[in-house]
Amino acid sequence: MKGSVLWLILLIALPSLAQQKINTIETVDNIVYATVDRPGDVYLVLKNGQIQKFDKNGKLLVATKREEIPTLFDPRDGARLFAYYRKPQQYDYYNPSFETTASFRIDPAFAIDPWLICPSGDHKLWLLDAADHSLKKLNARHTEVEVEISIDSTLIGDATAFTTMRDYQGFVFLLHPEKGIYIFNSLGKHIRTIPEKGIQHFNFLGEELYFLRGDELLFFNLFSAENRRVPLEGNANMVVLTDERMFVAGPRKLDIFEFRP
Repeated sequence: MKGSVLWLILLIALPSLAQQKINTIETVDNIVYATVDRPGDVYLVLKNGQIQKFDKNGKLLVATKREEIPTLFDPRDGARLFAYYRKPQQYDYYNPSFETTASFRIDPAFAIDPWLICPSGDHKLWLLDAADHSLKKLNARHTEVEVEISIDSTLIGDATAFTTMRDYQGFVFLLHPEKGIYIFNSLGKHIRTIPEKGIQHFNFLGEELYFLRGDELLFFNLFSAENRRVPLEGNANMVVLTDERMFVAGPRKLDIFEFRP
């Protein structure tokens, strides 16, 4: 399939996701970001710098507070958590207790103006350089660049408009809140765009990427390009899913529901 925009107009409406509520967590400050690790625990990043980890039923497992909110936070498998901080150009790895196990500064030889960094496996990173719109895959263990490609500036405009980057299932995803989600393959080549304005957050469940649009979740299959939409009950700022739970984040609360994909 060719073209930068491959987004099916017809979406299949399915029954509402709303199921039995298990718990509600009230937070002391606004939720900036919510995400889950592979085992199914949920993490909240708060505006005051707190990062909290809860089990699938809402029990607080561990919490920490950082001076700066991470630019990007990815708990991955729950054993080796990743956090990138743009201001000091630093990325850290935390253990499950939020203790820092490794901390690295970005080598200026890799990028002029590092904008976003995300992990790819255990020892590799994707880096977006805002200076020349280049996308690079770095082997942190061997301090070498394995992939480097310049993204067409007419395609993305200003690279600093991207707010997050993820690596999943051999693809790289860049979120532009005004233009949508840009998808690149493992060689850094742009393969498609989901042109949806206003996306603030996206995540993955199995072979699908999903994001919140108004009062519904939109799902996009990464391999078939099929789409479906599922209505939600009530308002949400952010939704994250596991095979067992749906976590619905509001400004200062997290509702936890039973969920079956």
